[in-house]
Amino acid sequence: MESLKKRRLFVYSIVATALLLVGAITYAIVRDDDPYKYFTGMGEQFEISPDDKQFLFSYYVDGKKGIYSANVDGSDVKQITSSDTERHNAPKYSSDGTKILFLSENSGRVNSLYVANADGSQQKPLTSNNVHVSEAVFSSTGETIYYIGEPAENLKKSEGEMTEGSYLYSININGENSEKLTSKDYFYMNSLSISADGKTLYYSLFDGHKDKVTSFSLENSEEKQASITDVLPKDSYNYQLSPNEDKLAYTAVSEESQDTSLFKYELFVMDIEQRQPKRLTHFNSSVDSPRFFNDANQIAFLEHTNWPTDPAKNDLYVLDLGTEDIHPVELGLSKQVSSHWFIAGINKLVNGYTIAALYIIMMGLLITYLQQYHSKRKSYMPAIASLFLTVLVFIISIIGVVMVDPWLGIGLGMLAIALLGCTAIVFGYALVLNFVIKRN
Repeated sequence: MESLKKRRLFVYSIVATALLLVGAITYAIVRDDDPYKYFTGMGEQFEISPDDKQFLFSYYVDGKKGIYSANVDGSDVKQITSSDTERHNAPKYSSDGTKILFLSENSGRVNSLYVANADGSQQKPLTSNNVHVSEAVFSSTGETIYYIGEPAENLKKSEGEMTEGSYLYSININGENSEKLTSKDYFYMNSLSISADGKTLYYSLFDGHKDKVTSFSLENSEEKQASITDVLPKDSYNYQLSPNEDKLAYTAVSEESQDTSLFKYELFVMDIEQRQPKRLTHFNSSVDSPRFFNDANQIAFLEHTNWPTDPAKNDLYVLDLGTEDIHPVELGLSKQVSSHWFIAGINKLVNGYTIAALYIIMMGLLITYLQQYHSKRKSYMPAIASLFLTVLVFIISIIGVVMVDPWLGIGLGMLAIALLGCTAIVFGYALVLNFVIKRN
């Protein structure tokens, strides 16, 4: 009788684990894969006011993202834009500090360009949902806005399906006289900024090998590569010119992480005349979004503290370029309690590691059951089935790369690798179990 109870317990455990596994896989497939859906924390962009007294930044509260302002010491935090249906990001000040622009991301992840007063009032959309805007800056007069845009439909296409890339545009502050400034479209275009005299735009272009700092003359529409590009490292990003254009800040892969499986990004600054780079941080994580102060000899930046996972937890820092002292900016925000804590907890619990653990446990229980109540030979059947499944997924991944969607194929290939690891553990368990039973 006790043996029968034990056997039933095995069966119930196998069924329960199988149901948990199926449930976890189903939930992982059907759930919204947005890692920021219930996130609270600093966004990925910020700006410094023309008088160096305030930060303008994006911030999430329970998945809702708005634009906030704060003093440079982190005090007097105010929310100046909000939306229940869209996320506001990438804020910029006009040169006189009276206006701001920002991007508003809809549910299809298309960014539209908005302009508003510095306090967030009188918000006005400047672009439609047909164009995805990635970055924008004010002209020196504040009457014109320059932005990088691409067809919104690109967001639904894979790299090989795109027929048109990004262009540089201008539009006046009233949303009129939109003009395409560049005749050639680019697959990758970012780090948009404007010179202090308002005559030149700067941005980064990827040529297939490295990012290149490029200038565009607003006087004669001449586009050319900046000479400093030649001395920048290959893996450098997030270029930012100082207000007097004598320094260039950027992030680059740290020397100690270049030969590792995970690149770490640190902050560097280069004297443009001497062309000598200087490393400013040793965070061993990922530094992003460097911004020079306008008058103070300082630079602010973000650290992605949980790099490379999402949602990104960003901390804001200010670095003195004279002393190289770094201090964090503690934003004076009250602690937010999520109203979706249960769903957020489930989302954290259901991940690849959990699914792999359930798969291994289920296979281990099957192996043990077959070994005890059938035969040694049959105990290897779950491991063999797992190997066949791995091979099948790998074959499908190759077909997917060639005939369907390369990204789908790559995803299935990664799944096959994960299954191979689980299969190795399952085979190992079967071998050890049979060896121990045989000795006893």
